[in-house]
Amino acid sequence: MPTTHVNGRLIHYREWGEGETNVIFVHGGFGSSANLWARTAEALPPGVRALAADMFLHSDPPPKGHSVEGIADHLADFALAMGAAPATFVGHSMGGVVCQLIGARRPEVVRQLVLVTTGPNVRNHGVALMLMDQLRERGRTRENMDEIARHWFKTIPDREAFERYVDDSMEAPLEAMLSVQQSLIDMDTTPELARITAPVLVTHGVHDHGRTMDHAERLMAGIPDARLALFEESGHAPMWEEAPKFNETLHAFLRQPAA
Repeated sequence: MPTTHVNGRLIHYREWGEGETNVIFVHGGFGSSANLWARTAEALPPGVRALAADMFLHSDPPPKGHSVEGIADHLADFALAMGAAPATFVGHSMGGVVCQLIGARRPEVVRQLVLVTTGPNVRNHGVALMLMDQLRERGRTRENMDEIARHWFKTIPDREAFERYVDDSMEAPLEAMLSVQQSLIDMDTTPELARITAPVLVTHGVHDHGRTMDHAERLMAGIPDARLALFEESGHAPMWEEAPKFNETLHAFLRQPAA
């Protein structure tokens, strides 16, 4: 994987394609990595350059530490350092909260936002609290990380990709995972949603039993220019569970003119 230094910190990242349209994929918590987005990035149309930085694996902590705010500021600077701003930021779960903060606080680096099964806070998200406790009490064992990862799916569409996801989570620093998850639990972006001026696509799996539909509805109510795409056969990971539909929806959104 290529590396770069941003704010004096080493970042491992993946890159796909080339073109004038820039997309930055942001992974979720619990040891997720840039690899989460590989198949989505590989399916992008010509003329699109995509980047995905690892915020847990092999990268130094952001200057402000492992938190959603620290990651948001660091990724905004990463976009500038890579000549990728303004970009379409695509964030899954915790990464979607990171994208909300970038949209509200660093609008100069944002062209569009795609928020994937996320919300402004973890209100009514009992799974987030339960899994935080499970990770803290049982630690980073293969059995535990496998069990945690299964919560993301209605059905696991690709066993090999799932195993690679768990492999990555086994390499992620435990304290970093716990720190980011605690910051996610403490965060509420609701007061900042109105500051997001970029066009936003909210994508949501209707079978997500953690980020339930009310999370998507809160985003839609708070963001001035937002549209909603529902995935009827997905849980927490529509980009895997309904990949063809997700890719079609994403590509259509990328073709929309900049605000």
